[in-house]
Amino acid sequence: MRFNTRFIAGCLLVACAGWPLSGCGLSALSDDPDTLYASALRASLDQEHTESARAAFHYMKSTNPDNVRYDRAEKLLAQNVEALGLDYAASLFYLDIAESRRDVRLVGDAVGALERLLRRDGYDQMTLRDGFLARAEITGLAPNERAFVAYHQGLDSLRNNLMDWATERFSQIPKTSPYRHRAEYALIIHSLATYELDEVLERLEVLSQAEDLPDDLSNEIHRTLGRIGFEQKRFDDALREYELIRHTATDDPSLLLEMAWSNYYLGNYQRALGLLVALDAPAYSGLIAPERYLLEALSLEQLCQFEPARIAATRLRARHGHALDDLHAGTPLRESSAIRAAARHRESGRAPADFRRHMRHEAAKFAEIREQFGPQLAQHLDQIYAHGLQEAERREDAQLFGQMREVSEELLTAEEGVRLVLHELAVSVLRGRERDQADPLYRNIEVPVGGDSVFYKFDGEFWTDEVDNLIVPLEDRCVE
Repeated sequence: MRFNTRFIAGCLLVACAGWPLSGCGLSALSDDPDTLYASALRASLDQEHTESARAAFHYMKSTNPDNVRYDRAEKLLAQNVEALGLDYAASLFYLDIAESRRDVRLVGDAVGALERLLRRDGYDQMTLRDGFLARAEITGLAPNERAFVAYHQGLDSLRNNLMDWATERFSQIPKTSPYRHRAEYALIIHSLATYELDEVLERLEVLSQAEDLPDDLSNEIHRTLGRIGFEQKRFDDALREYELIRHTATDDPSLLLEMAWSNYYLGNYQRALGLLVALDAPAYSGLIAPERYLLEALSLEQLCQFEPARIAATRLRARHGHALDDLHAGTPLRESSAIRAAARHRESGRAPADFRRHMRHEAAKFAEIREQFGPQLAQHLDQIYAHGLQEAERREDAQLFGQMREVSEELLTAEEGVRLVLHELAVSVLRGRERDQADPLYRNIEVPVGGDSVFYKFDGEFWTDEVDNLIVPLEDRCVE
C-alpha cells in the first residue's frame, strides 16, 4: 500500500500555521522572523535542543516554504528533535526537505540523515525506504548519498523482479562504496531462484573474501553458504560456515538451531543436545521454533535415552500449549493472543513489530518532555505521533496475519512429529535398539580428580558467551 509521504511531514506543518508564536509558561518568542531564526541557530549551537526546535518551528510558521531559509529552519528542527531521541519526527522533517527539493543544497544532507536513521532499529520502513527511496529522482547528490539511493532502488526493482532496472541501478554504485558489496549479494540471492547452485556458491565464495565487508553482510554471506551446504547434505561444510560467524551473530538464536540440525545429521547427538540446551537461555527466550523440541526428542532417541526423549517431546505442549489449544478449538487466528505473540518473534515479522514497539517507546519519551516544546510545537508533534502509532499498529496487523499462519502450520507439523516420536519410543522401550554402524561411538565424559580442566555441575545457569559450547554428556544406551 502506498501513500503520500509528503502529506505526513508537510501538510501537518501547514495545518498549524494559525497558531500564536509564544508558548505558555515558556520564554516568549519574538514575532520577527530574523530574530526567530537567529534564536534557533544560537540555541542549537548551545545544545538547547527544545528551545532551538521551538524557535525553528515558529520561524517556519511565520514565513512560507518559498522563503530561502525555510528548509534551513526545518533542518534545525529535525536535528534538534533527533538529538532528543525523537527519530520518527526527525525522519519526517528530513523527508520533507528531501522530497520537496526546495533548497537543492540541503537535499544531500537530508538524504544522508535518512541513511543514518535507517541504520537504527524500528525505523519507518514503508515511508522511508519503500515510499521515498525506492522511487526518488534526485540529482546532484554526493557519491555516498547517490550510492545509498541507487542501492535501495535496485533492491526495490529486484523485489518486483525487474532485473534490467535493478542491474542499471546497481551499476550506478561506485566500486569503492560499501553498498557495492550489498548490491552484489542481493543479485546473488536473487539468482538462487534459478537453482544454479554451483555458480551461486562460486560467487558467494568470492564475495566472502572481499575486503571491508560489514560484519552484518559477512554474517549473511556465511549463513547462506551454510544453508546451501545443509540443503546439499554437506553438513560438515555447513558447520564450518556457521562456526565462522557464531561469535559475531550472538543475538541470532536460530543459528544455534541450524547448527544443532547439522550435528544431528552427522550423528553428533550430544553436541546437538548441547546447542538445544543453549536455546533455553533467557537471552534466547524470544525464539519461536517448535521443531527444536522435536529435534531434542530425536537426538535423545538416537542415544536410546527413551524417558528423557519422551519428556523432551512433551515440552512442545508445555511451551506452546495455549496456541495449540486455540488451533484445535478452531479459534480464528486474529483472535488468538498466543499465536499472535509467537508470530511477533518471527524474523520476517520482526520489522513491523519493532516499528510498533519503537513508536510506543518514542511516543512515551516525547510525552515526558512534551511541555518543554510549548503548546504549538507540542500539538504538532502530538499529531505526528498519533498518526505514527496508528499506522504502526495497522501495518503490524496487516503483516502479522501471514506470520500467524506460518507459526500455526509449524506448530501442527511439530505436534504430528511429536506423536510419531512418542509412538516410536513406546515401541523402542520394548525392543531396544541396536546401534547404527554409521553412528560414532560415544564414551561417557569422566571427571578426573585433578587436571587442568574444570568441570561444573549444571545448575540451570547460562553464561551467554559459553552457551554455544555446551555438550550434553549423556550415555549412549543403545546395544552395541
